[in-house]
Amino acid sequence: MIRCPRCDNETWASELLTAGGPVMLAGPRGTDPQPISARVCVACGHIELYGPQPIDSEAVAVDTTETGAVPVPTAIQPEVS
Repeated sequence: MIRCPRCDNETWASELLTAGGPVMLAGPRGTDPQPISARVCVACGHIELYGPQPIDSEAVAVDTTETGAVPVPTAIQPEVS
C-alpha cells in the first residue's frame, strides 16, 4: 500500500486514461510503450503519476550460486592458427 505523501491516507491505483485511450510512456528504442499509472489519494485528492521502468534483459544478472556471486560472461577469444 502506497500512502499519500501529503496526508498519509491510502491511495488507489488507476491507469491514466484520456478520451483517446491510455496515456503511454515510450521507452528505449526497440521497446514497446507502456501505460502510466496514477495513484490518487481518496482523502485529499493528491495525484502522483508512475511510469514503468523497462527491464533490459541483457543487464539483468541472475544469482545462481550459493555464495551470492553473480557469474560474469567472458568474451570468447578467437583461435589463432
